[in-house]
Amino acid sequence: MSPSARDASPRPPWSRPRPILVTGMPRSGTTWLARLLAQSPRAAMAGREPMNPHPGQYRLGGSAKAWVRIEEPTAAEARAIRRAYKGLTPSVYGRYGVRQLAAPMPWTRLVVKDPFAVLSLGAVTRVTGARVVLVHRHPAAMLDSYRRMGWLPDIDELKPIVERFRARCGPEDMLPDELETNVRPESAAALGWFWSSLYSIALADVRRVKGVLVVSHERIASDSGACRILHEALGVTWSAATDAEFNRTPSGSTDTQRLHNLDRSPAQTAVAWRDRLDPAEFQELDEMTTRVQSRLHALELGARLDGV
Repeated sequence: MSPSARDASPRPPWSRPRPILVTGMPRSGTTWLARLLAQSPRAAMAGREPMNPHPGQYRLGGSAKAWVRIEEPTAAEARAIRRAYKGLTPSVYGRYGVRQLAAPMPWTRLVVKDPFAVLSLGAVTRVTGARVVLVHRHPAAMLDSYRRMGWLPDIDELKPIVERFRARCGPEDMLPDELETNVRPESAAALGWFWSSLYSIALADVRRVKGVLVVSHERIASDSGACRILHEALGVTWSAATDAEFNRTPSGSTDTQRLHNLDRSPAQTAVAWRDRLDPAEFQELDEMTTRVQSRLHALELGARLDGV
């Protein structure tokens, strides 16, 4: 059986409810959305990112040292993924979790947020049977967010992954553009390449993994109707706690350097970047990512790729 055929039929390897993976480029709103989904009764969120390779993280059981694309997981990687998606290792618990005591219980539907899984959707769904939500934000919003945090895109870590993808991708898959030499890592061009590369590879997996739901952060954060549709598609109840979280109002001043400002209004957060970015950089990013943006928008909220 080909890898694409295996990807097309994820088999839940245990009897508990299918976990939900919320993924997308870092700073795309995965934490907010995962926490929102975890407000549902019988849902929970451990809090940490299983494939985050940075020190102090689970690092896929210690095997992930940098960004990685897993297509055929080793036995050790598969065990590490299973443990994380069952909430059975303390290393995946963190301060952004929701109802953490319930997370390892067999009746709980675990919500996992992991931007670093965006390159390995096929492997994760085969091992766990997870339902995937792929979140995207405009690359200009990502540039603004990265700059506020003092972050740079992990260009050197992603380059070899992109090259291997180029060598093995199919005719239907989009190829990321070549990164120009001597591009400054803090530039709009570097961020645009990073954004396009992550989502081009993710979209290749979306073609092969059934049931992936693609959502725009700006839309679901500002439109409760769209967010309710997502909940319905996942079979997740919109509870009173969900409603309170979605309609959260700002509480005092905001620390722009804090990793997650969860006390801000989601709708305000979704659009605040538009007043801060240089219009020329917005246009540059829009032009260099237009193909990938168009494909993502065509797939939003689970629309099928057929005919796009």
